Amino acid sequence: MDADDEMMEREKTEGEIELTIEKQRLATLISYKVQDNARNTAFAHITQLVSDIFAAPIAAVSFVDQDREFFQSAVGLKETETERHSSLSAQIIDSRESIVVEDAASDPQFDSYPLVRGSASIRFYAGAPLIAPNGMVLGALWIADTVPRFRITQSQLSQLRCLADIVMNEMELSREIDLRKQAQKNAAIHRSNLDLTLALSDIASFRIDLDTNLIEWGGAYMKIWGEDAGEAVAEVETAFERVHPDDRETVRVAMDEAKHSGEKYEARFRIVLPSGEIRWLEGYGEYLEANGCPTLTGINKDITHSVAQQEQLKLHTRELHHRLRNLFATLQSIMMLTKNSATSIDDYIERITNRLSALNRAQQILLDTNFVTGSFAALIKDLSKAYPRVRWSGQDFILAENAMVSVSLILNELATNAAKYGALTADKGLVTIEWLVREEEGRDMVELRWRESGGPKSKAAPTQSGFGSSLIDHSITHNLQGTIDRDWAEDGLTCTIIFPAHDKEGFC
Repeated sequence: MDADDEMMEREKTEGEIELTIEKQRLATLISYKVQDNARNTAFAHITQLVSDIFAAPIAAVSFVDQDREFFQSAVGLKETETERHSSLSAQIIDSRESIVVEDAASDPQFDSYPLVRGSASIRFYAGAPLIAPNGMVLGALWIADTVPRFRITQSQLSQLRCLADIVMNEMELSREIDLRKQAQKNAAIHRSNLDLTLALSDIASFRIDLDTNLIEWGGAYMKIWGEDAGEAVAEVETAFERVHPDDRETVRVAMDEAKHSGEKYEARFRIVLPSGEIRWLEGYGEYLEANGCPTLTGINKDITHSVAQQEQLKLHTRELHHRLRNLFATLQSIMMLTKNSATSIDDYIERITNRLSALNRAQQILLDTNFVTGSFAALIKDLSKAYPRVRWSGQDFILAENAMVSVSLILNELATNAAKYGALTADKGLVTIEWLVREEEGRDMVELRWRESGGPKSKAAPTQSGFGSSLIDHSITHNLQGTIDRDWAEDGLTCTIIFPAHDKEGFC
């Protein structure tokens, strides 16, 4: 690369740097919003002061933007702006130093400028730069006269620069005030948005001044602590009056720990509203110093519904464990007794399979509802799917879980016997199940009739009872607290079973 190329490359780089600096300078000028503060009283006072100090008929605070110089505050000047390329103050932007022009009319560099040859008739000019904290020159504080001045001392220039610094300090202060106002406005907006968000989320915010014990509430505090909370719960002690007596010490300890050890505040407690309603709350917060005041700030969340669900879940879990124990006890009894009565492995497998299937059908019906009660008709329908020639009639009613299991085993044993030895062994054999619920001595009684017909001629009643008959009798007399009557008629077996229709709580 030859010397000319190096010079061109250097000039290009310098031009790019200057462009970058100018963009930064203009951005800095915009940040002070000087054009939005056209009637700045402090600028007017300083401009008049400068005019008086230097006995200058013309004085101004001016800023230079991309294309022009505009006079923010001026004395003895009708013009409000001039183009940048013909601005005396623009020289300060480029040089970053104070400048003095003793006689602009006789200086070829300035004699054609509008402020020199126009109505302002400026001859003498002295200006000091307005330098922002980031080093950018934004404009000038300057004085002028309509006659030449050939003497200005360094002391006077120092005074002018000091006054320029005062102008810049005023601008910085004004910007800081604007920034704080905007920050306060933004904080108010954020606070309003936070309160709205908390209110929609059923969360209350609190801020406790630990010196005065006064509480500042926000969010859904009236929904949680009561509609009168704004006045009735405005202090810590009045808030504690609504905390459940058994939980007050827990909350006090949590607050004290957060205050003294710097730990976060966490507490779960109950409150009692004036109506007597009890609610569960969770509190989260932390200790901090706000403007020198010890403060505990945080939120309260209503978890009443969640606590109720947890308690309900615990109740259901205990109930499930209880029912599983009963179910396993029933399974163990069936398996043991079936083993003792079976004549072979195949017979055992067949019997146990049928009985477990009946047990499974009963559990499935319970599961399809609420696992606490089940439909009697649904149990009969399920039986008729396994044994198509079973007919039934009767009004549906609800059985408790223990009764469902017992009735399912009873019907399964009766149907199994009918399929092996009774009516269901013949092509035209039928089983009819009829029932009704009647009141007897102030309680509802279920009368169930099992009638077989169309099967082989019935033999006399057996002299010994097998496990199936024993299971039926035990289930009816002990589990259902009922009775059974068997009629071995020639046309087929008829069983009449009577038992109380106990409620969903179980059996006596």
